[in-house]
Amino acid sequence: MPTRTSLSLPEDVKERLQELDEGGDSLSDEECVKEKLRLLQEFLLADTQDQLKILEDKLKSSELSTDVYTSEVKAVLKKALGVVKEDEGVEQNGHSNGFSENGSHKDEGEREGAMDTQEDGDAMKSPSAPKGKGGRRSKADSEPKSELQGFKGVLIALHVLQCLYLYIDMIVHVIYYIWGKKKGCDVQNMVTTVIIKVGSDALWEYLARKALYFLPVFFIQLYGLGFVCQNKAKWVSCPLSRCPNLAVKEAEDDENMDEEEVLPLKETKKMSQAKKKKQTKNKISWVGEPIKTDGRKEYYMKVRVENEVVEVGDCVSVSPADPSHPLYLARITALWEDGDKMFHAHWFCRGTDTVLGESSDPLELFLVDECEDMQLSFVHGKVNVLYKAPTENWFMEGGMDDDMKVIEDDGESFFYQLLYDGECARFESPPKVTPSEDCKYKFCASCVRNREREAQDLPNVCEPLEDEKSDSKVFYGLATLKGEQYRVGDSVYLPPEAFSFAVKLASPVKRSHRKDDVDEDLHPEYYRKSSDYIKGSNLDAPEPFRIGRIKEIFCNKRSDGKPDKMDPKLRLYKFYRPENTHKGPKGAYHSDINQLYWSDEEATVNMAEVLGRCQVEYAEDLVESVQDYSSRGPDRFYFLEAYNAKTRSLEDPPNHARSAVHKGKGKGKGKGKGKGKAALQESQDQEPQEQTVPKLRTLDVFSGCGGLSEGFHQAGISETHWAIEMWDPAAQAFRLNNPGTTVFTEDCNVLLKLVMSGEKTNSLGQKLPQKGDVEMLCGGPPCQGFSGMNRFNSRTYSTFKNSLVVSYLSYCDYYRPKFFLLENVRNFVSFKRSMVLKLTLRCLVRMGYQCTFGILQAGQYGVAQTRRRAIILAAAPGEKLPRFPEPLHVFAPRACSLSVVVDEKKYVSNVTRGNGGIYRTITVRDTMSDLPEIRNGAAALEISYNGEPQSWFQRHIRGSQYQPILRDHICKDMSALVAARMRYIPLAPGSDWRDLPNIEVRLRDGTTTKKLRYTHSDKKNGRSGTGALRGVCSCAEGKSCDPADRQFNTLIPWCLPHTGNRHNHWAGLYGRLEWDGFFSTTVTNPEPMGKQGRVLHPEQHRVVSVRECARSQGFPDTYRFFGNILDKHRQVGNAVPPPLSKAIGLEVRKCVQERMRENATEPVKQEKMEVCN
Repeated sequence: MPTRTSLSLPEDVKERLQELDEGGDSLSDEECVKEKLRLLQEFLLADTQDQLKILEDKLKSSELSTDVYTSEVKAVLKKALGVVKEDEGVEQNGHSNGFSENGSHKDEGEREGAMDTQEDGDAMKSPSAPKGKGGRRSKADSEPKSELQGFKGVLIALHVLQCLYLYIDMIVHVIYYIWGKKKGCDVQNMVTTVIIKVGSDALWEYLARKALYFLPVFFIQLYGLGFVCQNKAKWVSCPLSRCPNLAVKEAEDDENMDEEEVLPLKETKKMSQAKKKKQTKNKISWVGEPIKTDGRKEYYMKVRVENEVVEVGDCVSVSPADPSHPLYLARITALWEDGDKMFHAHWFCRGTDTVLGESSDPLELFLVDECEDMQLSFVHGKVNVLYKAPTENWFMEGGMDDDMKVIEDDGESFFYQLLYDGECARFESPPKVTPSEDCKYKFCASCVRNREREAQDLPNVCEPLEDEKSDSKVFYGLATLKGEQYRVGDSVYLPPEAFSFAVKLASPVKRSHRKDDVDEDLHPEYYRKSSDYIKGSNLDAPEPFRIGRIKEIFCNKRSDGKPDKMDPKLRLYKFYRPENTHKGPKGAYHSDINQLYWSDEEATVNMAEVLGRCQVEYAEDLVESVQDYSSRGPDRFYFLEAYNAKTRSLEDPPNHARSAVHKGKGKGKGKGKGKGKAALQESQDQEPQEQTVPKLRTLDVFSGCGGLSEGFHQAGISETHWAIEMWDPAAQAFRLNNPGTTVFTEDCNVLLKLVMSGEKTNSLGQKLPQKGDVEMLCGGPPCQGFSGMNRFNSRTYSTFKNSLVVSYLSYCDYYRPKFFLLENVRNFVSFKRSMVLKLTLRCLVRMGYQCTFGILQAGQYGVAQTRRRAIILAAAPGEKLPRFPEPLHVFAPRACSLSVVVDEKKYVSNVTRGNGGIYRTITVRDTMSDLPEIRNGAAALEISYNGEPQSWFQRHIRGSQYQPILRDHICKDMSALVAARMRYIPLAPGSDWRDLPNIEVRLRDGTTTKKLRYTHSDKKNGRSGTGALRGVCSCAEGKSCDPADRQFNTLIPWCLPHTGNRHNHWAGLYGRLEWDGFFSTTVTNPEPMGKQGRVLHPEQHRVVSVRECARSQGFPDTYRFFGNILDKHRQVGNAVPPPLSKAIGLEVRKCVQERMRENATEPVKQEKMEVCN
C-alpha cells in the first residue's frame, strides 16, 4: 500500500476553516464551499505559483523539452501536495497507463488475445502523444491522516484534495478535485478545483468537456480514454477507456439514437428584436418634396442626417445597445414622415451571425428576410454595401488564384452575394425581384416574401359552388394551402390522428417481458437484462399518413350567415391501407407498399391538417402497368378493391370511386369559372407530361463500390462518366456495375495536379475530365476521423484522411460543377466544435456557391436500417439549391433526432414532416425473409432463390432478372467457439450474450468449452438469488485487476461480465436481429462482438450474409461486389444507401426542371443593385 504524509495547514487557515464549519459566518452552503476552496487554493499556490511560471516560460522558450517540463511540473505539484507515493500512476518510460473506473491500474497484458475482433493493442498509443498524464488515485490511496477533516461540508470519508495534469496547448494545466456531496466547479485564476460526487464519473466528464473543447485528439491520446461527445450534452464514456478486453462498444455507437440534444441553447433573436441605441443627431431634414402621400404618411426619396445625404436604396449602420456588439447594417427601402422621421430597414446579417461563425469573412454580409420600421435618429452613419455578382465566366474560373480583395477594409465598406435562412442554414442567391414603378419608393423584398409565406401557411377557399345549397355550410370548388391547390376528387395526406377506421386495428405485438423464473445458475448473466427495450425494434414506429379523397370543400356559416373562411373543412372518403384492415401487419407484408383499398367511410377534417397531395388511381383505369405507374415517383398510390369493415371483406369498388379517378389531375391547373360541379369537372386538365431532364455528367470522388452513383442513376438525374477510388476491390466493383465509367484507382490529389498542369490522360492512358466537363460532383471523403463508431479516430492515418475533405473541395473549386454533394457520418457536423463543417461551408460560399447542410436518416427512405448521415448540398450561381427530401417511410422515433447544434444554436433542415411518412416502415422481414437458408461459413457465390419474393421490397430489390441468380449470399466462417455461442443464442427478439447458458459444450473441432467460474463478489450487483458470486475478476470487489483471473474457452465470454457493469452490460453483443425490427448501422465487418453486435440472423445460427447486408443498404440483387468476403462486406458497409441518394437525386432533378421552365419563359429583370467585379 503506498504511504502518504499528511498535509500541514497553517494555523490561520485552520482557524478560518473551524469558523466556517461552526457556521460563524452567514454564508450559504455554496458560498461556504467556495470559501474553503479558496483558502486551500491559496495555501497550495503560495509556494508553487512562481515555480510553475518559470517552468512554463522555459518550455515556451524551448529551454525545456516537453518531457522534462512535464516531469518538473509533476515534481513541483507532488511537493506542493506533500504527497509521497511509491507508484504515482503516471506515465513511465513514455507508456500510457490506463485506469479503470474504480481507480485500479489497467494492465496492457490484460487484453484478451482470443477476441475475434480485437484490434492492435497499440491503437491508442500515438508516438506523438504528449506525456504528462496524471493518474487518478483509488479510494484506498486517498485517505489522509490530516487536518483536512475540517472540510466537513466538502469532503466525505476523509478524501484528500487530489490532482491531475491536463495537457492543453503544449501546457500542462493542473486540475485539483475533491470528492464531495455535490457536483460543481469553482474556477479561480490558473487552477481549477472541482467538487465531484462520490462514486460518479463527474470528474472525467469535467475533464472531457475541458479538454475536448480545446484539443480532443490529444486528450484521447493522452488519457487513453476519452468522452466521445455525440451531442455536446451527454458525454458518453468511451468503451476503450476501461475495457482492456474491448472487442467493441455496444451497438449504435455512431447512431446514439436514444438521445435528443438537450443542452441549453442560445436564444435566437431576430434583428428586429435586437436592442438598438439612439444617436444624438439633431440635424435630420428631408431633401426635396414628398413624392407620395399615403394617409398620414409622406414618402421621400432622400434625407439629410447630420452632414450626409441618404436616399432610398442606400445602406446605413445602426448602433446596438450593447457596445460590445458590432454595428447592425441595413438597406433603406423607404423614407417617410409620420409624426416622426422614419425609415424601413431591410437587415443584413454578418457572417458571425450565421452557421459560419468565426470562419466567415468579416467584410461579407448576408441578406436576411428581416425588416423593421425605425426612427432615423437611430442611424449611426452611411455605409457602402456592394453586391458581388458571379462573373459571366464563373464556371471556367476554377483553380485560378483569386487574391483580389472585393473591397477595402475601411470599416465602412462591405459586400454580399447570398441570402441566408437562419433556421435551416441555407445560403441562396438573392431572389430576382422587380418592383413596379408606382411602388419603388417603398418596395421591400423581405416584406413581399414574408407576406407570401404567411399567406401560403393559411388555408384559403375560393370558387363558391352556387348549385350546392345548405343552411349551415357554403361549398367551394378550390382550396389552397402552402402553395398547393386542392379540388374535389383530389387525394390528400393527413396525420394518423386525423381519423380512425371502423375496424379495430390489430394490437401490436407485445414485448416479451423479462422472465422471473430463469435458472440463475444456468443463465448467470440473465440478471443484466433489466430493461424490456429492444434495440432495433419498430414497436414505437408511428403509423404512416392517412389518405383520403376530397368529397366536399366547405366552410360553416357563422351566426351572421357569412362563411367562416378562416377555418375551411374537407369532407373525404377514407382509404384503407392493408395494415388498417382486419389482417393487420401481416396483410401489409405481402401487399405493395402503395396499395390502398377504397372505402365509403367518410370523415370531416380541418383543411389546416392537410399535409400534402397525392395521386390515387384505380388500377384498371391506368394506361400503363401498376409497376410503371408506381416507378414514376413517390406520392403515387392505386387501389383495385374496396374494403367493407362491417363484413371484413374485399369488394369491387363502387362506380363513384372509379368515375372520380380522372378528377383533380394537374397541379393547380384548374381555373374554371363554372358555377357548379359539372362545370368544375370539365375544367380539370389532364396530368401534364413529365419534362425530359438531361442527365448531368458526374464525377464520383471516393466512390467506393458506387452506392451514391447508383441512387442518382435510379433518380434519372446523373450519368457517372468518371469515378475515383483508391481501394482496388471497391474500384473493381464500381467497374462491374458501371462498365461505361472511367474509374481511376489512384490518389485524387495526384489526378487533380495532372489536370491542373494541363495533362489530358494519366499514366495508364485514361482520359482525365477537363474543366467544364463535370456538371455534378458527388462523394464522401473518408470518415474514420469523424465517425463515433471508429474508436481509433485519433490515429495519424485517420487524421491524414480528414484532409481529403480539403482535397474534395479543391475538385469543386477547379471543376465548378452545377451541383455538389458531400456525404459523411453524422459526427461530421460536430467534429472539432463544428469547425470542419464551418470551413467546408465557408469554402463553398467563398467560391460563390449556394449551400446548405442537414442530417438524413436512411431508414426514412426505404431501408431497414438506422443510418444517420450528414449531407452538404451546393448549387452554382444561377441554379436552384436543392431542398432535402421529405421522409418517405415512418421510422423509429428514437433514431430520428436530426437537428444539429452549432455554437449553441439548433439548426433543422427544410424537412417539415419530421417523423411522419407516406409509407410504412421497412422491416428485416421485408428485407430478407425470401432468401434461402444457409449455414455458418456458406461460400457458394451463386445459388438459386428457391422461391418467389414475398414482400414489396423483395419484388423491388430483385428487379426483373431474366434468369434470376442469387449472388453473394455468403457469410463468414466463424470459429468453433463463436459458432457454438451463436447456436445457444435463443431465437426470441432481444436475445444476446446475456441469454447464454453457463455449460460445457463439445465443439466441432473436438474440444470442449469450460464453464465460466465466478470467483469474486460483485460490489455493484451483489449475489444471485441462489447466493452465487457474480464477479469474474478482483476489480469487481474494487481492487486492481489480476491477470490470473482471466479465463479462456468459455461459452460466456469472460471479458463481457468482467467489464459489463461499465458498459451497459454490453447490450446487443451476440444479438439477433428481430424480424419485425431493423438493422443497426451496417458496418464493414459483421462481428458478434463487433461494433454492431446485433448481426445474428433472426432464426439461423450465423452472422448475416453479404447479400443480406447489401439489402439492408438498399442495393439491388443485381448489384455486384468484388473480392473476398471481407472485401465485399467492407464495400457494402462503406457505401451510401442507394435509396437515400435516389431521394436526394430526385430533389436535384426538381431543381433542374424548375430551371428549365424558367429558361423557357421570358427572363425576369433583377432588382437594380450596385455591382462590383
